[in-house]
Amino acid sequence: MQVQEQAEENLKRDGFLGKKLSIRQPEKGFRSGHDAVLLAAFAAPPEAGTVLELGSGAGVASLCLAARRADVRVTGLELDAALVALAQQNAADNQLATRVDFRQGDITGKFAALDLAPNQFDEVIANPPFYRAGEVNDLPNAGRQQAHIGDADTLAQWVSCACALVRAKGHVSFVHRAEALADLLAVMTPRLGGLCVVPIFPRPGADATRVLLRGRRDSRAAMRVLPGVILQDAQGQPSDAAEAVLRDGAALAFDTADG
Repeated sequence: MQVQEQAEENLKRDGFLGKKLSIRQPEKGFRSGHDAVLLAAFAAPPEAGTVLELGSGAGVASLCLAARRADVRVTGLELDAALVALAQQNAADNQLATRVDFRQGDITGKFAALDLAPNQFDEVIANPPFYRAGEVNDLPNAGRQQAHIGDADTLAQWVSCACALVRAKGHVSFVHRAEALADLLAVMTPRLGGLCVVPIFPRPGADATRVLLRGRRDSRAAMRVLPGVILQDAQGQPSDAAEAVLRDGAALAFDTADG
């Protein structure tokens, strides 16, 4: 009982989608925010489709997607066993456990160890580690270190895993730092076609800080840069587009199909 109470003290409950979802996350470890919600809004699986999230953490992106799309089933894959258990509890707390499942697995390890079938999912989504070792200082919390910092091969490993698990003609969607766009294109272009890039701007006139990138397996369609999303207006208030996605749970309404 004492261990459970201590664990509860290290968690913080956050509201998502206008507090329609109540999700517990580690208070000092890796915490999901706008990036996860934007990624969930960017996903566009077919009706009654299946989605896999790589690096699902406490389950924010997976649960936001399931809350928006009552017809889909979502699987989250996460290395940290404690986060897997937390995500499962978050799914149960939000009455989504029948359609959202979380399991432990190492994306950078042997594919066979994941216990997932190749070409199994209609769409794979991911919010991979944003930095390479040496680009930023090591973080004091081991969970944040693992979630934020990879090595030179990490991004290629995540994309390779996603492409192995998505079905033919299925989609792969990532969110990342805007500065990483060139690296993302380098590893996605040989594997995916019809790439769609959506820049995310913090405010009017500012440089993009994030990019959403979605591609399709077995496609030869050309890449497109779609209209960006501005999170705040000139007065520093949430934009209508941001409110629709972050608070109301709307999809990012872009034509991402490549025909």
